[in-house]
Amino acid sequence: MKKLISIMLVSVLILATSTVYADELSDGIVENEIGNLEVDSNVTENTVVENIAIENPEIENKVSSSDQLSSEENDESSEADKNIEKMGYLTGTNTDTDSDTDSDTDSDTEIEPDEYYIGVRYAAHVQNIGWQNEVSDGTTSGTTGRGLQIEAINIVLDNSTSYSGGISYASHIKNIGWQNEVSGGNISGTVGRNLQIEAIKMHLTGELSEHFDIYYRTHIADVGWMPWTKNGQISGSIGLADRVEALEIRIIDKNELSNKPEITSEKSYLQGLANSYLTYSSHVQDIGNMPWVSGGNITGTTGRKLRIEGININLSQDTVHSLTGTIMYRTHVQDIGWTGWKTLGQYSGTSGRAKQVEAIEIKLTGQLATFYNIYYSSHIENYGWLGWASNGQTSGSTGISYRVEALRINLVRKGAPAPGSVANYYKNKPVYTPKPAALDVMSQNAQVRASSTRWLIMTDTSACQVGVYSGSYGNWSRVALWSCGPGKPSTPTVKGEFTIYGRGKSFGSRSYTCWYYTQFYGNYLFHSVLYNRGSMTRIQDGTLGKQVSHGCVRLDINNAKWLYDNIPNGTKVVIY
Repeated sequence: MKKLISIMLVSVLILATSTVYADELSDGIVENEIGNLEVDSNVTENTVVENIAIENPEIENKVSSSDQLSSEENDESSEADKNIEKMGYLTGTNTDTDSDTDSDTDSDTEIEPDEYYIGVRYAAHVQNIGWQNEVSDGTTSGTTGRGLQIEAINIVLDNSTSYSGGISYASHIKNIGWQNEVSGGNISGTVGRNLQIEAIKMHLTGELSEHFDIYYRTHIADVGWMPWTKNGQISGSIGLADRVEALEIRIIDKNELSNKPEITSEKSYLQGLANSYLTYSSHVQDIGNMPWVSGGNITGTTGRKLRIEGININLSQDTVHSLTGTIMYRTHVQDIGWTGWKTLGQYSGTSGRAKQVEAIEIKLTGQLATFYNIYYSSHIENYGWLGWASNGQTSGSTGISYRVEALRINLVRKGAPAPGSVANYYKNKPVYTPKPAALDVMSQNAQVRASSTRWLIMTDTSACQVGVYSGSYGNWSRVALWSCGPGKPSTPTVKGEFTIYGRGKSFGSRSYTCWYYTQFYGNYLFHSVLYNRGSMTRIQDGTLGKQVSHGCVRLDINNAKWLYDNIPNGTKVVIY
């Protein structure tokens, strides 16, 4: 009985298939009807079976009972399934019940698959480690908290989309600057040269750049993670000599509404400062405002005993990528004490009140203080230039009423040496000035003499001494006192006031040579002791401290040369 039912079911299906096929051949219009059927009814294998069952209720029951057939009967029913599948093919009906394909879709339109993959793989070459393992899609490459620089990177694009393009990237290298862009997994940076990467930039190319964004950020020394940036912008630092220690990279669809790294208003890279960006000006007694000078140069005066009465400091930075923070400064003013702290462009001190600045303090804040030291040195009354103070230390003096006469300021990268000695940058005790000793007879005698130059030569033939003085009438200071050999009693040195008017390298006879003579009266000279003829090393008669000459004044060869080199014509010579 079961076998009979199976045969009847197969016969009915074959009959239905034959009918459709015959109609298609004879009418020539069924194709359109089937097309309409596809659009309206989305005909499937199940739909055909369902329609047959409705027209033939008895078959519906038999089909339901077919689940209980033996394996042999199932083989026979599979033939019926093949006929149903064949009917779907003939009618153009999709027999795949899992298909989501809409028959209205224009077959000429190119559709990007719902499932594609685009990603990025990258690796870093790290100081003391070498090439690390490759990571991908936002994972950290490099190190943090270990103080190790990244020296090279390579980046590879994974792209299963139909869009063309790639990734181009470049690195800013210590002592080199920006390298040329590379792509396709090539190395950017250096290997084996111990040169740190200080900044990176990258961008997508071709069609990919129209549909995707590439995001990236760097971890730099002294700061940490910089904010995310994208599409060719710089990440890291320029001009700070600051190393990149780690990086992360992601590629995101432009239409993606979530899961994007946040792009903030914070700077994605930091711009370093040259010392020339630091400028300052002082207000000086009897002069007023001095011209602005740049870092390391002097504002104010030296050697004129003029007080600085106020100071102004400024700093020029790249406003977009400038370091945070400012320069703060204050001055210690005569009869007032410490003024309040001022910032860039503000005047500290007084004007028109004849009050001297006696000390100054300068400090940095924010990232400026992280990356730089500020050094400053004062030239003060009685002491001159002091050592370099830094970062808020007091430069100058307090409590002793010494004026600041000049100032210089330097901006120095952390880790770099100071501009000079950092000792004795502050004073609070006056210069010790011992009482002048009583003037000896020679110095007393010198004070009443006048010379047409700033030099005066005094010679005591009794004491056999030559004194060299510098200064002016009534204010002569002795700079040298030498033993000499003036004329013998039988051939004495001429006495009186004379003037230097000639000089020569040597003179002598067949037996001796005298070197470096300076002429003050006729054949009377200052010259060296006697040497063997033509020699400057073999002394024939080196007697000094006694009256031994034929009338000239003999000196040690080094002292004779000093007069020869330094005492100008017109200088007064006093012989007594």
